[in-house]
Amino acid sequence: MIKVQFYSLIRILLKQEKLELSACENENVGQLLQRLQRQIATPFLHKLLDKKGEPILGTIIMVNRRNIHHLEKLETPVADSDVVALFPPGAGG
Repeated sequence: MIKVQFYSLIRILLKQEKLELSACENENVGQLLQRLQRQIATPFLHKLLDKKGEPILGTIIMVNRRNIHHLEKLETPVADSDVVALFPPGAGG
């Protein structure tokens, strides 16, 4: 199973902290996000990705506590037992 953890506004929007999905062979973060959106009725990907499907500036997606920005971005592979954390861009004052 892949554990997906939701933070900040995504957690509030989805009204849940986490979700577990079965692992798919040769899946990457981008594919996992698309599969996750198909399983969740509430639209949320627009909070993380732009119209081109790229992470919005300020979005943080982590796989096993490592930012995908420093890995292979949305092409970062995910596998059984991985933990994926989703942080939408935040605003502050």
